[in-house]
Amino acid sequence: MTSTVRSMPETALPTDADLDDRRRLLRLRELCDEVLASRRIEEGRDLLTDEERAEARTLLAGFAPRAGQRERAR
Repeated sequence: MTSTVRSMPETALPTDADLDDRRRLLRLRELCDEVLASRRIEEGRDLLTDEERAEARTLLAGFAPRAGQRERAR
């Protein structure tokens, strides 16, 4: 009888170059978010949608239950 279990391939640890790329990409993402937020403000639009606010309140309620109760009371 032959085994159907396959060994897991070895994964390479991230190199310093990989980490530098990730840091740069994170900074680029933050810059893009800032530019988009500035544009929304210039256009007179709200930065967050009602759906995003509701999602944030739900997430916050998981971290700070009393804060979630206050939001539901509104």
